[in-house]
Amino acid sequence: MIEASAAVPVPAAPAEVYAALSDLDGATWLPGVRRLRRVGGARGGTGARYEVEARMLGRELRGVLVCREAVEPERIVMALEDGLDLTIEARVTAAAAASSRVTLTARYSVGGGLAARAVERASAAAARREVEHALERFAARWDGRRDGGVV
Repeated sequence: MIEASAAVPVPAAPAEVYAALSDLDGATWLPGVRRLRRVGGARGGTGARYEVEARMLGRELRGVLVCREAVEPERIVMALEDGLDLTIEARVTAAAAASSRVTLTARYSVGGGLAARAVERASAAAARREVEHALERFAARWDGRRDGGVV
């Protein structure tokens, strides 16, 4: 299993940041995601289901992204239901006055065996870059207030 993680400061309170993170109807900032469409469940909460089109590991992927956990205002966990074993977790922590830190982690596995492990290792750097870019896209909504970058 590969884990790619990055963090970014956001000049907004955790509740505001969490609200943006949990609004999956417009979450095309997620790593590799090109299109999302809600197909069931509560909007922005545990059980929400989204048909997703993404490009990951050089492949076009389609599947159902499910919100597995939503703990306001701290964490949201999403996972692909079929195909690639992929989990995306976004955490929000309070930082300095009226600001937050968002940590985005993607964990994935392409299967068992030596070939799968080689593919995972070869894709780890690209996965980290995609997670960093995803956070940059997410944090861009606060560009007028933003100070700092992806860490």
